[in-house]
Amino acid sequence: MSDDLGALLQRVPIALRGAAAYHVPKPAQIVAKLDANEFPYPLPASLRAALADVVKDIALERYPDPNCTALRAQLASDCNVAPNQIIFGNGSDELISIIVNALAAPRDTTRNAAICYPTPTFVFYRMAALARGIDTVEVPLDGNFEIDEAAMVAAITSQSPAVVFLAMPNNPTGTLWRQTFALELAAAFPSTLIVADEAYGAYSGPSLLPALASHPNLLIMRTLSKVGMAGLRLGYAIAAPAVAALLEKVRPPYNISALDQAAALFGLQHIAPWQQAMIDEVCAQRTHLATALAALPGVTVFASAANLLLIRVAAPSSAAAIWRALCDRGIVVRNFDTPGATALAGCLRITIGTPDENRLLLNALTELLA
Repeated sequence: MSDDLGALLQRVPIALRGAAAYHVPKPAQIVAKLDANEFPYPLPASLRAALADVVKDIALERYPDPNCTALRAQLASDCNVAPNQIIFGNGSDELISIIVNALAAPRDTTRNAAICYPTPTFVFYRMAALARGIDTVEVPLDGNFEIDEAAMVAAITSQSPAVVFLAMPNNPTGTLWRQTFALELAAAFPSTLIVADEAYGAYSGPSLLPALASHPNLLIMRTLSKVGMAGLRLGYAIAAPAVAALLEKVRPPYNISALDQAAALFGLQHIAPWQQAMIDEVCAQRTHLATALAALPGVTVFASAANLLLIRVAAPSSAAAIWRALCDRGIVVRNFDTPGATALAGCLRITIGTPDENRLLLNALTELLA
């Protein structure tokens, strides 16, 4: 494909030329969709009807509120922060791009534009850097996908990256690293923005948000995608006012639609009790599913604090072959057992589903691994 660009190819960053687009395979028939870390429970009918009443009169011929005023006020109240500390993105992906564009873009030679993160982790950190021609400093996790704190400190000391991304808990591993490590990095490296990505924080417990006031170079990133509103594509970050003001300079205008703003505000105001009950159920199912998977022959289950489980399938079974066989049964999980895979070789990532979906998965794996 690069050859088809002709003379335009010289404009494409070298690292981006060999990269592949993000691809989501979709079997013809799906009976259990466990590949995207989505919330498995739809809104009850009564809440869906109430939401429909909220959005039915939105003026689609008008641009949305560029400041997300009502939604901003609600989140500021919920998070006990000032409204000017919140930045909105079209999902976490856009927030990551905004951060990279504001702090890591190589516009001059007086600073290091690199970003740093442990690996394996959320793929979009690297994708956002590649799109801007930014260097990446990747620090491998250990064999249990725990963070090598000494190696991270050494990498930041030697490379002085503009931004450090820490997914807490991590995706695709589900690991929750020592949370205070992020605060120690923020204190030790004041010229680096430390991003605590709490996309899966609803499933792991305490947040670093209370520490934000005493760490001006710390940023907390969250999303509604993992707690029942993935279709809205709404993420938000919380930072010191000066950091938020900087990010606002590169945030696209009108990036959150009027429909998304209204639906998100409704969700924050009306679905919390139901949502928390379902989050608790997902956590209970995570424990049950992890125990059952660990009992299967040749399966290693890694500890998870997210709504997902990473498993490794030992030889002679092939994780890639099992993934294909599951797809043939309409059960979709995420395959990381791809050509060239290293740390994630032999691994599949499974989203926690409903009890029925989890049962379908376990029955199929029991048969395939027998």
